[in-house]
Amino acid sequence: MPPVVSVSGSLRQRSAHGVLVIIVLKMAGTIIGRISQLVVPLFLLPSDFGIFALAVFFSGLLAIGSDFGISMDLIRRKDGLEEALPTAFTLRMAVATTLVVTSLGVGWAASIAYSEPRLAFPIVLLSIGLLFQALSMVPRAIATRALDFRRAAVPDSAGKFSGAFLTIGLAILGLGYWSPVYGALAGVIIGSLLQFLATRWRPRFELRRDVARRMIRFGQFVTLATIANFVAHSVDNAIVGALLGLAPLGFYTIAYSWGVYFTSNLTSVLAPVTYPVLARVSESPERFRRAVFENLRYYGWIAWCLTAGVAVLGPTFVLAVYGPVWQASVAPMQLLAPVGLLIGYGAITGDALYALGRSRTVFLLTWLEVAILVVLLPPATLYGGLPGTSLAALVGAVVLSFATARTTSRLVGATSSDWFRTLAPPIAASLFAAVITSIALLFLPPSLTTLGIGVIAFILLYVLAMEAFTRRRFLADLRGVLRLALS
Repeated sequence: MPPVVSVSGSLRQRSAHGVLVIIVLKMAGTIIGRISQLVVPLFLLPSDFGIFALAVFFSGLLAIGSDFGISMDLIRRKDGLEEALPTAFTLRMAVATTLVVTSLGVGWAASIAYSEPRLAFPIVLLSIGLLFQALSMVPRAIATRALDFRRAAVPDSAGKFSGAFLTIGLAILGLGYWSPVYGALAGVIIGSLLQFLATRWRPRFELRRDVARRMIRFGQFVTLATIANFVAHSVDNAIVGALLGLAPLGFYTIAYSWGVYFTSNLTSVLAPVTYPVLARVSESPERFRRAVFENLRYYGWIAWCLTAGVAVLGPTFVLAVYGPVWQASVAPMQLLAPVGLLIGYGAITGDALYALGRSRTVFLLTWLEVAILVVLLPPATLYGGLPGTSLAALVGAVVLSFATARTTSRLVGATSSDWFRTLAPPIAASLFAAVITSIALLFLPPSLTTLGIGVIAFILLYVLAMEAFTRRRFLADLRGVLRLALS
């Protein structure tokens, strides 16, 4: 899946190779992560997941402000990079230290607000990882800017893999909600140290005011948009925990993990390549437009398959793997499946706006989603339970993805025909595969065998339909891209 077209051969090849590297890492990470998702719930209670989800929410909220858009500024910077690196490092370390100290108060306040004393220390512990992320920020930005995706992605992935295995081991040993807390922190520390060791750059404290002002000017809107994006996709956890309790939050966490993250994780494959490449071609309007729609096309080809698959196979999956005790997560999982798809589209068009220097536009559009969710989520959760929460989240995702898509289209000169050619084949193929598979599942009992049959049948139907709707371009394009990435 190359993130761009109409670029120089070397740039297109490097970007395709970068996506291939990240796909391999993400596939390994997905397998390890899903093994963790399968094993850990067998040893943890729903309330344990609730505590960890709240700890991640509050520590993650602090983490958003730690980067302050500095990484994105370094990647898109056209000149003066060497002079900017020490200032970037100094700013990042100062912000991270301040946020770690702030986490003490946040943890205490959260434990009081939720009447849960066990919540305070996990928030502080997870926030310590910000110091290690600050240490690795500049090396990662240097590697990404150079399109050296092995150095940019492998260390972080190695840390995540280690953290996932540690989480599984600690859960088996009976550490309860501490298992994912210790695992997550260990993953950040390992990944950051590996990232730091993978480059020759060494930190130096220096603060140039002119450079800092330029970074802050660009980064302030990036940070505010990132905060809004985090709140939009996490505030539902806080509201479910407050209004329905920790056990329902545990059900919702599992539903969100498979319904949203299963598809939206695909964006994390493209994002590390998309933004730096788009930043390089941002001054060529025609190349930029083609690059954006190439991203959207390849993302949609896979994302629609994953989204429809979760919606159709979700009930069989939950009953066959987790058992009837987790059945309350089925309906939310199905309703949340399109959210993951829309998050991906919003991320790609958002990267396009960032590459064009429109960080303020992304900030405004993302806070629009937050405003909608803040209004809809409380009554939807209170009166509709977990399905109501899921519907509110879906409405917010629809608004944001439509707004960013429309804004990006206007800036790059895209037409409705561009969108139709991009969206029509995967939508038609996913509907076809979903209908046929749903009918077949009506006659089969929920079991692992049925789940396996359903997955294979759905994928085959989707591929056949895509071949028909794209006039046999689907597999040919994928093969061509793979050859390009391996050449």
